Amino acid sequence: MKLVKYLIVVLLLIGSISFIGCSESEGNTTEKKKEVIKKISVKTIVLKSGKYSDFISVIGTVKPFQKALLSATEGGKITKYLKDKGDYVKKGETILEIDNDILKANLDATKAQFELAEITFQKQEMIYKQNVNSEIQYLQSKYGMEQLKANLSMIQTRYNNTFIVAPFSGYIDYKYYEEGELAPVGQPIINLIDIGKVKIEAGVPENFITLVKKGDMVAVLINAVGKEYTGKISFVGTSVNATNRTFPIEITIFNKEKLLKPELIADVKIQTKSYDKMITIPTEVITRVDNGYVVYVENNGIAEGREVIILKRSGDKVAVSEGLNDGDKLIVVGYQSLIDGQAINVVE
Repeated sequence: MKLVKYLIVVLLLIGSISFIGCSESEGNTTEKKKEVIKKISVKTIVLKSGKYSDFISVIGTVKPFQKALLSATEGGKITKYLKDKGDYVKKGETILEIDNDILKANLDATKAQFELAEITFQKQEMIYKQNVNSEIQYLQSKYGMEQLKANLSMIQTRYNNTFIVAPFSGYIDYKYYEEGELAPVGQPIINLIDIGKVKIEAGVPENFITLVKKGDMVAVLINAVGKEYTGKISFVGTSVNATNRTFPIEITIFNKEKLLKPELIADVKIQTKSYDKMITIPTEVITRVDNGYVVYVENNGIAEGREVIILKRSGDKVAVSEGLNDGDKLIVVGYQSLIDGQAINVVE
């Protein structure tokens, strides 16, 4: 009897242990199932294609449309500045005067001599036609007058050269000499620049030589003034720089507000091709893999990995030529921890 009771107790203990073991096993399975079906929360955007322009991006420098180093052809002391550094001058306006007292005296004297010679010639010509004087007297008066006329023109030119005038409208950017200083012949006195229009000088890599043409419109961003301008290519170089393998171009831009200053840096974008339909996506959602690039789209609650082909990167955007379609729901938040086939929960 005692033996029977002992066996019953042993069997009850074994059953309890088995029950506990089964309970623990079932609990672990439930937890694992919960882990498997756990979803990652993401945010998406609906893709829509639009017009897109492919372009070349190069760095350029702002230059004045016209510039001139004005020098003196008659050396002498600078007696007076009529315009100062930074002033705007119109074409033909006098900027400064060089000492010309001696030339002025010679000019007045020669002018008087010429006027007398002119009157003398007119009288000699009149009486020569009346056969009163000889031909030699007539010719002497004629040549004398012409010689004085040539002298007068020469002195007048020298006198005019003592006034430095603006060959075009622009701003006085720099003065190399001040009033009272001696200005040597041929040495720059004034730097005159025209910035009503400016030109952007840039170099384009040689492999784009067939894509860039004179007359093409380009976009020019000047970061220093925070403004984008539209300009036209006014010059395309015919040779390639052997050092950096680029060919030069110039872009003309109207500068009505005078915001663009010489030597500012410009970001030049030259359009090479346009597309009626192209999908662009944020750069950060693209993941680099061994054989290319992948993004994730939402497809019936599942993260679907898509291989994409990148056409062009521009700032924080990427143009995708293959792999995505209109209407695809691109995952833009939560993509970092996704794998293909991952269950996801789209949140607003």
